[in-house]
Amino acid sequence: MSFLDTLKERIIVFDGAMGTNLQVQNLSLDDFGGLRFEGCNENLLVTRPDAVEKVHAGFLEVGCDVIETNSFNGTPVDFDEYGIADQAYDMNVRAARLAKRIASDFATKAKPRWVAGSMGPGRKLPTLGHISFQELRDAYSVQVRGLLDGGADLLIVETCQDLLQTKAALGAIFAHFKETHRRVPVIAQVTIETFGTMLNGTEIAAALTALAQFPIDVIGTNCGTGPRHMTESVRHLCENAPLPVSALPNAGLPSVVDGKMHYDETPESFTAQVVHFANDFGVNVVGGCCGTTPAHLKLLVEAAQRITPKQRNAKLIPAASSIYFQQPYVQDASFLIVGERVNASGSKKMRDLLNAEDWDGLVALGKEQEREGAHILDVNVDYVGRDGVADMHELASRLVTNVKIPLMFDSTEWQKMEAGLQHAGGKCILNSTNYEDGVPRFLKVIDLAKEYGASVVIGTIDEDGMARTADGKVKIATRAYDQATKEAGLAASDIFFDPLALPISTGIEEDRRNALETIEAIRRIKQELSGALTILGVSNVSFGLSAASRIVLNSVFLHDAVEAGLDSAIVNASKIEPLNRIGEQELKVARELIYDQRRFEGDVCVYDPLTEFTKLFEGVKAKSTSKSSKGETVEERLKNHIIDGEKIGLEDELKRGLEKHSALDIINNILLDGMKVVGDLFGSGQMQLPFVLQSAEAMKSAVRFLEPFMEKKGGATAKGTMVLATVKGDVHDIGKNLVDIILTNNGYKVHNLGIKQTIDSILKAYDEHGADAIGMSGLLVKSTLIMKENLELMNERGIKVPVVLGGAALTRKYVEDDLKSLYHGPLFYARDAFAGLHTMDLLVGESNGGGEGKTGESGDAVKAEEEDIEDLVGEDAKLGVRKITKARAIADTSHTTRSNVNPNVAIPKPPFYGSRIIDDIHLEDVFAYINETALFKGQWQFKQGRMPVEQYKALVREKVRPVYEELKERSIRDELLVPRIVYGYFPCQSEGNDLIVYGDDHSERVRFTFPRQPAGKHLCLADYFASRESGRMDVVAFHLVTVGRRASEYAHQLFKADNYTEYLYFHGLSVETAEALAELWHQCIRQELGIAEHDAGELTQLFRQQYQGSRFSFGYPACPALEDQVKLFTLLDPGRIDVSLSEEFQLEPEQSTSAIIVHHPEAKYFSIE
Repeated sequence: MSFLDTLKERIIVFDGAMGTNLQVQNLSLDDFGGLRFEGCNENLLVTRPDAVEKVHAGFLEVGCDVIETNSFNGTPVDFDEYGIADQAYDMNVRAARLAKRIASDFATKAKPRWVAGSMGPGRKLPTLGHISFQELRDAYSVQVRGLLDGGADLLIVETCQDLLQTKAALGAIFAHFKETHRRVPVIAQVTIETFGTMLNGTEIAAALTALAQFPIDVIGTNCGTGPRHMTESVRHLCENAPLPVSALPNAGLPSVVDGKMHYDETPESFTAQVVHFANDFGVNVVGGCCGTTPAHLKLLVEAAQRITPKQRNAKLIPAASSIYFQQPYVQDASFLIVGERVNASGSKKMRDLLNAEDWDGLVALGKEQEREGAHILDVNVDYVGRDGVADMHELASRLVTNVKIPLMFDSTEWQKMEAGLQHAGGKCILNSTNYEDGVPRFLKVIDLAKEYGASVVIGTIDEDGMARTADGKVKIATRAYDQATKEAGLAASDIFFDPLALPISTGIEEDRRNALETIEAIRRIKQELSGALTILGVSNVSFGLSAASRIVLNSVFLHDAVEAGLDSAIVNASKIEPLNRIGEQELKVARELIYDQRRFEGDVCVYDPLTEFTKLFEGVKAKSTSKSSKGETVEERLKNHIIDGEKIGLEDELKRGLEKHSALDIINNILLDGMKVVGDLFGSGQMQLPFVLQSAEAMKSAVRFLEPFMEKKGGATAKGTMVLATVKGDVHDIGKNLVDIILTNNGYKVHNLGIKQTIDSILKAYDEHGADAIGMSGLLVKSTLIMKENLELMNERGIKVPVVLGGAALTRKYVEDDLKSLYHGPLFYARDAFAGLHTMDLLVGESNGGGEGKTGESGDAVKAEEEDIEDLVGEDAKLGVRKITKARAIADTSHTTRSNVNPNVAIPKPPFYGSRIIDDIHLEDVFAYINETALFKGQWQFKQGRMPVEQYKALVREKVRPVYEELKERSIRDELLVPRIVYGYFPCQSEGNDLIVYGDDHSERVRFTFPRQPAGKHLCLADYFASRESGRMDVVAFHLVTVGRRASEYAHQLFKADNYTEYLYFHGLSVETAEALAELWHQCIRQELGIAEHDAGELTQLFRQQYQGSRFSFGYPACPALEDQVKLFTLLDPGRIDVSLSEEFQLEPEQSTSAIIVHHPEAKYFSIE
């Protein structure tokens, strides 16, 4: 019995995880073929085929019906990473033959076994531009040929994260079938992540709509999550897919236990949930993915034998889809609206943007159509003299990710439509085909639709031209319907007939009945051609009339066409009015015009509705329903563009402004006034920092536009100049960069020197640029001491330049009490970027003879403790207080008077000694440990302040969380954050204030010396470890975590591109993700030491040290010596995860953190005072 026949009779069980079951064999690098092939499971087919055979046999022994080939990453594109792209075909042949040989050993007539050729997603997503569609399809073609030549019984395209990637794989499969006249069953499976969509944001309904267009035999979902999180996706498929459904979940969600990946579903719990899918939903194919073992599949095989396949009668909803969601063709309360303005044939604005190659402007035009209510976006790049295929590639590649609605590719040339299809993962509509150039051209577009899984618009045009009567339109439609459905196999629900709206505004006799014939054709097509849909380009009917009259005629014509059965219309939704807004006389005359109700006396026309209709609108202007710029005057509108952070339409307003004002006056008197309002709103708590940065981006765009119109006079536009730097040894730059943004966009010139700047480089820049002030920033406690040293050196050199200090490590009290009296020049403390702006305003005012420039009063008037707490980030947020910034009093911290810390606590047993690297951590698991309070309030500055609780919750829900979720998805999708860890356990003992860390031979490897409280409890970190004199050997753990250098590079790119808001968001997320990774791994270490039983049940409590022991980062009071990082590097060798140490002992990249981890129950944070 064949696979498909068996599928009708019983539940078919696939195997489980290949990777998981290879890992448990403890294969060495040599087994894989050396370091070059690390992670290349497929190369085991050459070096250790017995290991692969063992996995196959293990699943067949427990009764699995289908085993998958070891070819998940088997395309030439994937193999190219290992230098074996040319071996892709042979590898796939080898994978299929090996699996087929093992399967045949277990197959019987009563229980056949099948081999499924596994085709994974690869590592490059075409929707994101990592690889072209054609390149990927060609790569899959090699894999398909190899798997089938090797004997695979069916093909499974699985773990799909990008619909366009899935289409490329399916395209390669069905092209091979067509070429070889041979077919095997095909399964397509998508991966829905824990956040409820595919990696690119695709909902399950959109995936079904896009993939059900292809002649696949089974559709399903696998990987991503365990069965618990897969339920809704599986339910939707079973309720809506008219073909068998598969479900191959992971063995739950992964976590790290004993340094290895652990999945939380037992064989029993896994089986119970998958059986529920089959029994209750009607799943036909079951199996396992990551983490599933023969033990899981054994129980599943036994349970599946007791299940009778459930009968389902699901019907696919006729719809299009984007890469985000499904758009049904039949709308509940409307016709299907196709936005018409991204069409070079009908929109001058679109042509101008296209000719200027203003792709961002074209995307904005598409978004505007979406905002105005379009369900589908028509895209046409037909413009004489341009390369339409190239234009379609450029535009479609941007629209598919930036516009959420599905696309209609509109052209008279099929090559342009295909160019668009090669970027669209969703299901599109092709507009259009007809018989004007004969049957071959008609069928070419139909074939294109079938190849890419699209619907088609068919115009009622044949070899004799455009049909004008209802009879002629229906005759052509019937011919096309029969040929498309019966000969070409296109579903009727994928055909839109366009009976063509022709003008009734010319006064020519043959045009008079155009509208009524079209309406009658719509009525008959809906009655006579079952399942087919209808569509119209409405605006043609009013061609040549005034703008105001066109809106009325189009609206009435559209209403009556919908009444006759019209399903969809290509319109500008903002130019359609409901009939109740149209005057009674205008409505009456419009209908008389549409239905040609002229009145004659003999041969003489005594009443012509066209003439009457034209008279009704003489001198009447159309009312624009589009959003206008706020403000009556250009000055008001420009100011509001800055306040609202709105860049769309800004250049047009600037052009109008230049008609009345000079560029310099616009900047100084209008735009800066807007930025002043922004500052006031921020200072009063009415505007959050991300919105401030949007205003700064608008300001930057405006200044960039105006610069060519300004006279080139040095410093003409600058109110003042600041040299700005993060001090020596500090790699943190977010605070400094925010000051740069705010000052620059408020009329100041800023020379941003970057991070780790010595005082000599700062002073050199000050001299070179003749600056009005120096700004020094720092995040670390040590940075405050560097600032102090800098000020002392400036005193020695007799330099008295105004200095502004800022950064998370500083407090006003420290600056006022310790530093201000020290420095001989003016010294200011800036709590935030706007305080820095206020300080510069004071300084510039003073130098210009205005204002008193009160030293140290730089606008930081708000001193409420609750606002200080909202600023906390990272470890400060965990503690709920700022790290101590004041220099320690001179007291003896080296004495050895021991504290009362219990010296006799139990010592846990570590799972190993030495260090290990962990680099297979899922970013979703790390995100679960993010301190959202620190991120939202501290990093992103969405502060509650005096805002009512419910109002703040609404802000977070409506504004903050959508940004957070999108940024997490992007970080995963684009691999912007890559979590890696190096950690280890080491034998140790204390001796006085020292911690001695031993090597494998128990000889001293490194020694840490920690300060002891000079009074009070006399606490010292060494006290938390067993002493040398006790004779007991203790254990200490160290870890260093990072989210990778790509994070710093990407943040820098955003800042350089003036994308300030995204810079703030991403930088904040990257820093807090590193902190979350440290939190996650500390918990794993507690689990490995067997002390996690004392962990609090809620994450927020873990942020407050509600667990046994503690982790201490170097630079904090209990272990203040940053140079001790060198010793940690000796123990862990973090270079292996691409983390280095700066000259000032700072971790690079910045998004990294290290710690010494203490297991003692009494260990908590403490200060040395």
